[in-house]
Amino acid sequence: MDRWLTKEKVYVFDLDGVLIDVNFKIKIVLEKLGFDENTNPRSLNVVDRQKFWKLFLSEEYIKYDKPRAIGINLLKDRLDKGRIVVVTGRPETLRRKTLEELSKWSIPVNRLIFIFRRRGDRRRDVDFKVDVIAKLGNVVEVHDDVEEVLKKIKEFFPNTSLYLHFNDEYAEY
Repeated sequence: MDRWLTKEKVYVFDLDGVLIDVNFKIKIVLEKLGFDENTNPRSLNVVDRQKFWKLFLSEEYIKYDKPRAIGINLLKDRLDKGRIVVVTGRPETLRRKTLEELSKWSIPVNRLIFIFRRRGDRRRDVDFKVDVIAKLGNVVEVHDDVEEVLKKIKEFFPNTSLYLHFNDEYAEY
């Protein structure tokens, strides 16, 4: 991870919920599993939650992802201001399909650094992201859709600008 240490400004973006709108995919997966589309996946029992994530994080369901314009526009705005690091809880096995998807949406993937979850890494998404981001140097901005991630990042980088993404908006955290 030390190879990512840099003196350049670092802008960190999450994928799902920031650059990618996964709301439709969540509904499709829930329906496939026989649940109401309004069910919160976190409320599922352990077995059903595992089934949910297996489908949600499969190549087959990437086709239901939609570009999230506000996040993509923010990322593009930062391209010439420093280094962009995309930290995602998606597994490494989805790298190729995810980069293809982002490229179709005119995101210059060759100008970004992507950090996917390694095989066998079963940590909570929050713990994975915080661990990765805490090892980066000179982080000036973090964009995520999970408040707990931003709260923990604030402990490592108290002067970093944090942005919470939700619906079709974002707000400084």
